[in-house]
Amino acid sequence: MKGPRRIYDAFYSSVGMLFAQRHGFFRAYHDTVFRRFWSHELEIDDLAAVTDVITSCGGSASKFEAYVHGPARAEHDRIIDEAEALGVFGVPTMVFNSELFWGGDRIDMLIARIENPETIEAALGSHHRKPG
Repeated sequence: MKGPRRIYDAFYSSVGMLFAQRHGFFRAYHDTVFRRFWSHELEIDDLAAVTDVITSCGGSASKFEAYVHGPARAEHDRIIDEAEALGVFGVPTMVFNSELFWGGDRIDMLIARIENPETIEAALGSHHRKPG
């Protein structure tokens, strides 16, 4: 893998992910974008390039572009606002029962919490807010 060449606006690739989730080809989309971006074969801020990935995974170019030019921006921005309100600041970030887990080294902690959700009170103490 190679580092990024510049700072990208990931809007097209991000809403491509949302589109792929809804249309049943998330894994193929994710794996293709990840591999091609990190090998400098994909410009994630180029609508035509992301549309090509969508179609190569079996998606509809016209439906994707209608989504991009329609509700995608509002949905994208809402998700970002919700994530920021939860305290998300980097990737990977996972949230389970209002508890934030940041970093790949926290995945084992997340699995443990999923298997034993009652341990949250011991982990967070007075910072724990019961859902409801």
